Amino acid sequence: MIELLSLFRARHRAALMKERLPETTYIELVQSLFGLVVPAVIMSGCFAGTGAFILLRTNDWLLTGLYGFGLVASAARLGVLFSHRDTARSAAMGANVARAIERRFGYSFIAFAAAFGAFTARAYVVVDTDLHILLVALIYGYGAGVAATVSLRRWISISAILIAIVPMILVSLFQPGAANWGTGILTILFLAGGVLSMIQRYRDATTQITMRRLMEKLARQDSLTGLPNRLVLRERFEELTMRSDGSDLIAVHCVDINQLDPVNDMYGHMAGDELLKAVAQRLRRVVRGDNLVIHLNGDDFVIIQPNMASVAEAEALAHQVVSTLDKSYAVAGEDIIITANIGYAVDVQSGAELEQLLMGAERALTSGKRQASGIAIYDRHRWLADLRTG
Repeated sequence: MIELLSLFRARHRAALMKERLPETTYIELVQSLFGLVVPAVIMSGCFAGTGAFILLRTNDWLLTGLYGFGLVASAARLGVLFSHRDTARSAAMGANVARAIERRFGYSFIAFAAAFGAFTARAYVVVDTDLHILLVALIYGYGAGVAATVSLRRWISISAILIAIVPMILVSLFQPGAANWGTGILTILFLAGGVLSMIQRYRDATTQITMRRLMEKLARQDSLTGLPNRLVLRERFEELTMRSDGSDLIAVHCVDINQLDPVNDMYGHMAGDELLKAVAQRLRRVVRGDNLVIHLNGDDFVIIQPNMASVAEAEALAHQVVSTLDKSYAVAGEDIIITANIGYAVDVQSGAELEQLLMGAERALTSGKRQASGIAIYDRHRWLADLRTG
């Protein structure tokens, strides 16, 4: 068994290297392993019931041992399935976690396949011929279950179905009688067709999932800068405010780039686009961790800064952003110098409203431009006073 597990670890690593799937596609394929629990429960029940009935008709000690091993492997498989199901269904699951639970699922699944295959092969030899129909039905039911539940992970499905079914095929072919040979030959043909169908289903599914994920990504991504867009802004903000414990602060920064219009007029819009891409790259380097940078439109960017302990953190990030952007850029063969203005608003993260923080940050941005300060925090009382005197 140790050698068998080592073989499947090597095969799993080789399969992952060969696939090179997009991370989101791979995660969804792993999630498919934990989508259906009823077929696994039915298969375990059928194995337990059929195996117990067959043991009543024979006193073969080896068959009894294989039956016990099968029950243990079946329980382990169900244990992995149920214990990791919530993790697999989580939208936040990453690729590393997906690989870990896939390995556990795969090893337990293949262990049951080995026990199942050994039991049915041994039973085919020692039981009366009138019980062969039960074994054949069990084999075909197992194959259908594999095709329905784990075919999107080929290293598990193909390995398991071969390990579970081939032993009985070999045994039937070496038994005397045309009925035994016919059973073996027909099972070979159905097995080959099933494997080919699983391979084709895997290819179709990976293509469809990858295309769908790509379209979802494009719908949430700014086509020019590659940064997330307004849709992600709202989704991410709502997620952050819902999971806050109530003591954290959240800041919304509105960033405006000066000198973009002169660059467009002097060097053309392609140069202006290159400048915006360069700005986006610098913002990516500054905004890390839970922070999120969004390109709204034109020369306007928004930064979400959650999970703060104090307002000073927002001020520090604002100064870091401005100092990073207020430098020269190599665009259209020229060194172009721009400046940036930033206005930000802060609120308690739990229950914060995006529209209010955006409005406050934009008002602070306008106030900062008017005062030529470059950086401004939204102060509602000061803003109202400016309106009265302005």
